[in-house]
Amino acid sequence: MSSVDHIYLNGHPEKRLPNNVNISIEYVEGESILLFLDMKGIAVSSGSACTSRSLKSSHVLSAIGVDDAVAQGSILFSLGIDNSEEHIEYVLETLPPIIKRLREMSPLYEDSQA
Repeated sequence: MSSVDHIYLNGHPEKRLPNNVNISIEYVEGESILLFLDMKGIAVSSGSACTSRSLKSSHVLSAIGVDDAVAQGSILFSLGIDNSEEHIEYVLETLPPIIKRLREMSPLYEDSQA
C-alpha cells in the first residue's frame, strides 16, 4: 500500500483492536471503493453498522480530527478467524488498482495534481 498516496490509518497506530482497520483514502468515495472491492470478492464496510444508512461522514472520525472530505473515503476492514495471510495479500494487491481507477474519474484528484 506504500505505492498509494493520500491514504491514512484512522485511529491510534498501536492502541486498537487487532482485527479492525479503518482507513481513509483521499479523493475517492468509500461507497465506490466498497462496490469495486465487492466485485473482487472482498467484503468491507464504509462505516459502522449504526451508520450504514447514513450518507454523512462518521461522527467518530470527525471526533478524532479527520476532515469530512477525507472521511468520505473511509472503509473498514474487519478480520475474522477464517481470514488468512493470503486473504490480506489479495486485498493489498487488489486495492491499489481500484484506487487508481477511481481517482482517474475524480475531478478532485485531477485538480490536486495540477
